[in-house]
Amino acid sequence: MKNEIEKIFQNVQNYLMGESSEPYSDKVLTYAYEPVNIGEMTSPDGKGHVKGNCGDELMIWIKLKKGIISNATFLSEGCGTGVACGCAVTEMVKGKTPYEASKITPQDILFFLDGLPVSHMHCAVLAIQALQKALDDIQVVTIKKGGSQCQEETEQDPREWVQ
Repeated sequence: MKNEIEKIFQNVQNYLMGESSEPYSDKVLTYAYEPVNIGEMTSPDGKGHVKGNCGDELMIWIKLKKGIISNATFLSEGCGTGVACGCAVTEMVKGKTPYEASKITPQDILFFLDGLPVSHMHCAVLAIQALQKALDDIQVVTIKKGGSQCQEETEQDPREWVQ
């Protein structure tokens, strides 16, 4: 009976998270089953959308206050690992400047989540790609509004912004 219950649990987890022969960390499972920062943001300063080769999609919205990321939200269409990576990246950027946020890497997400199965590491890459597009969009939106969110020249790439 115990083996049957474990098999059912593994099948449910594979359905929600995507199949993997490697275990998921407790942090990944927590964020996948109880996500934070989820939902579309109204009036964001930047938004980014990516679609991976696997078919997963990730959208990120960023709000700045005095040149600092005050809020970040996301939506994910894909597996639970993608949701966990969206949670991780939106948690990691809060309180950072766009320049600091641009330095976050997929490896930083892996560290934050206490690792990912090799078969799902691409989810961390998708989260970073969506973040970079949102940061790039901050500059485009700012130029169109004729102002600067970070007290720097608007012609600069967001990854070059400094505090």
